[in-house]
Amino acid sequence: MSILFALLFVTMTMPLQLKNITVSFERWITFTIFFQYGVFAELVFTQIAMLILVFSQKSDLPHMHRFFVNSLIFTLISLASGTLFHYAGGEVGSTDFLNICLFGLIYAISYSLINSVLMQIYLYFELGIYSFKEKFVVWDFASTMLLFPFSISLYFLNGQFGNNAILLIGIPFLLVLLIARLYHRSDNLNDKLSSAGIIGRELAERLGFEDVIRTFIGKLKDVVPYDNAYVLDLRNGEHLITLMASENGIITKDITGLSFNLEKTVDDGLDMDNPKIFATQKEAMVLNNFKFNQPVESVMTAPIKRNQKTEGFLILTSKRKNVFRAMEMKIVDVLTGYFAISLVKARYYEKTVEQSVRCGLTSLHNYRYLDTKLDEEIQRFHIGNINSLAVLMLDIDHFKSINDTHGHQSGNDLLKALARLLESFVPIDATLSRYGGEEFVIVLPNYGENESGELAEKIREEVESSIFRIIPDLSKDREPVDVCMTVSIGVANVTKDAKDAKELLRNADRALYIGGKQAGRNKVGVYGRKYVETL
Repeated sequence: MSILFALLFVTMTMPLQLKNITVSFERWITFTIFFQYGVFAELVFTQIAMLILVFSQKSDLPHMHRFFVNSLIFTLISLASGTLFHYAGGEVGSTDFLNICLFGLIYAISYSLINSVLMQIYLYFELGIYSFKEKFVVWDFASTMLLFPFSISLYFLNGQFGNNAILLIGIPFLLVLLIARLYHRSDNLNDKLSSAGIIGRELAERLGFEDVIRTFIGKLKDVVPYDNAYVLDLRNGEHLITLMASENGIITKDITGLSFNLEKTVDDGLDMDNPKIFATQKEAMVLNNFKFNQPVESVMTAPIKRNQKTEGFLILTSKRKNVFRAMEMKIVDVLTGYFAISLVKARYYEKTVEQSVRCGLTSLHNYRYLDTKLDEEIQRFHIGNINSLAVLMLDIDHFKSINDTHGHQSGNDLLKALARLLESFVPIDATLSRYGGEEFVIVLPNYGENESGELAEKIREEVESSIFRIIPDLSKDREPVDVCMTVSIGVANVTKDAKDAKELLRNADRALYIGGKQAGRNKVGVYGRKYVETL
C-alpha cells in the first residue's frame, strides 16, 4: 500500500496539459487498488489523488471549492462503478485473469462514462454548458482505456512478484510519463516560439505605425491567453500615454478598462528592465498608479525597449488567477523586441512617405499628393460616397514684385504665412496643397457651387485685410516691414463642370485667370459650362 501510494503521489505531480485540458494518470493506480482491495481503499486513494492535483495545479477557482466538488463527484463515481462491477459478477482480489479483465473493463468504462455525466451536470448548473462533444469527455475516456491495461498488468504482476512488480512496470511507466511531459513541454515551447517567429515576420511586413500596433496586439493572443492588452508610450522617460489597447476583443484607442497617472514614478510597480507576472489580484496591488476598471486577477507587464532604453510598456490582464506563466513571459520579452524595432521602422517609413508628399517650405501637401487625392475624390463622387466636389485654385497677386522688392527669402516667409492662414479655413475632410510657386489648391468634398464660392470669397477678404510682417533681405538695416497682399481665386465644381481630375483642375485654372486675374485681380472667378463668372 505504501509503494502504491508513492506511485500515486509521483503520478499526480506529472499531469499533461493538452489543448488547455489537464489529463492526470492516477487511474492506473486507483484501478489496481480497487481490483486488489475494493471500493473503500480505491475511494481513499482517489480522494488523496484529487487533493494532490487540486493544490498542485493553478486555477482561478478556490482550492477548497475545487476539492469538494471533485471529491463529491469521484465519491459518487467510485460507489456507482464499484456497484456495477459487483453486480455484473466481478470479484475483488480474484486471480482469474478473464474475470478481472472482463468485469474490470466494465468497471473502467462505467467509471469514465459516469464521470462524464456527472461533470456535464456540474458544468450545466455552474456554467450553463451541456455537450457530450466537449474535449475533456474524449480525453477522459481515451486515457481510461489507455491506463486500464497498465492497471491489470500491475495487479497481476504484484500478485506474482509482490513489491518487485514496481521494477517491472511502475518505474518504466513513470519514466515514460516523465519523457512524455518533457516532450510535450518542449513541443509546446516550440509551438509558441514558432508562433512568435511568425508574429515577428508579420510585424516586419507592416509599414504603418498603427498597423504595427494592431498586428502586435491581435497576434499576441496566439501565444499569451490575455483578456485585455494595453500598449503605453513612455515620453521622455517621464509621461505615460496610451497608444492602443485590446478590450473585450476590440482593438481601440478609446480605453475604458484602465486608468493611470500620466506621470511615471519609481514606485508605480512597472519594472523598467524586466517583464513581471502578478499571479493574483493581491500581487497586482503593487501597480499602485494603475486602476483596472474591469475585473482583473492576473497581470503581466513588460518594458518595450530599443537600444537598451525603455520607450514604453505592455500591460496584459486576465480575469483568472495564475494565467500567465514564465515561458510566456520570456516569449513576450522577445516579441516586445520585435515590436520596438517594427515601430521604429514604421515611423521612419511614414516620415519618408510624409516628406515625399509634403512641400518642404510650407509643410502643405505637394502636387504629387494632390494628384492622387483628387483622383480618389473623383472616384468617391462617381460611386456616390460624396454628393459633390469643388476645387479652389488660389494665386498671389503680383508675387514677383514682392520678391523683387523684398527678396526671395521674404517671399518664402509670405508663402509660409499664407499657408497657415489658409489652414484655418480648410474643413476637416478637405485637402490643402501647394500647387507650385505661389499657387495653392483646396479640394472640397461635399461642397456645391454656392458653398465653394462663399468660402473662396471669405478667403479672399481675409487675405486682403491681413497684414504680414517680414524682414526684407534686400534692405541694409533689415528692419521688420508690414506687407499687404491680395489673391485671385478660381472655383470649379465637378457636379456640372468636369468628369475627371485633370479637367476639374483645368476649369479651376481658367476661372482663376479669366474671372480673377483678367478681371482685375483680387477677385473670385467661378467656372460655368459656357462662361466664367466673377464674384
